[in-house]
Amino acid sequence: MSHAFGAVAEAYHRWRTAIPYAAFDWMVPQPCRRAVELGAGTGIQTRRLKAFADETLAVEPDANMRAAFTVDGAKLLVGTAEEIPVADGGADLVVACESWHWFAQPQATHEAARVLRQGGTLAVAWNLPETTDDWTKKFWWPVASAHDESRRPGRLILAADAPFHTPQYRVLRWTLRRHIDDLVALLGTYSRVLALEPLERKEFLDHQRSLVPVREDGIVDVRFTTICWRTVHKGA
Repeated sequence: MSHAFGAVAEAYHRWRTAIPYAAFDWMVPQPCRRAVELGAGTGIQTRRLKAFADETLAVEPDANMRAAFTVDGAKLLVGTAEEIPVADGGADLVVACESWHWFAQPQATHEAARVLRQGGTLAVAWNLPETTDDWTKKFWWPVASAHDESRRPGRLILAADAPFHTPQYRVLRWTLRRHIDDLVALLGTYSRVLALEPLERKEFLDHQRSLVPVREDGIVDVRFTTICWRTVHKGA
């Protein structure tokens, strides 16, 4: 399912949410001469990341996602988290936003360690919808149930022999205000929904729309949590 996003690259770019600036402020070491972003997609997170680094290298394997990438001041590279096209020890930061759970382990951990300098930071983050009442649990279940425990968004999975110090984490909570049409479109960009056949997907999204309590103007406030992790490369 990790390859499904390229087929909807424009919708992904339009509707997916950006990681809050406060998360980048916490994750990115200063000074940061070179940041390497894994699974950069269409550049939603890159646009914010580049404000914190002198040089930003965005690594993305999918051609359709790269075609939708338009971030001035960032260098787009063809590659994967398991084969990062960056020289050894040259990065102050390796970061993955909304993508670490898709990567193969232990390869991705070892590659991140390879490209980081000693004392460099590996950081990951996810924006996750909160499911605290009946309608949010029903509406967001495709997001909450898409992965098993070994690939659950929000968890930092590292190789057992990774040369990193004990990770730290931070949780940020915020509110997304969207029109109901936009909220349903956002739900349609998640992997479990994309896996449905077109007619089934439409029927499913129509049903999910009916679950949402909206104001007369169609606006709905949805709570999100950003979970972010960081860990420091301790050297050989």
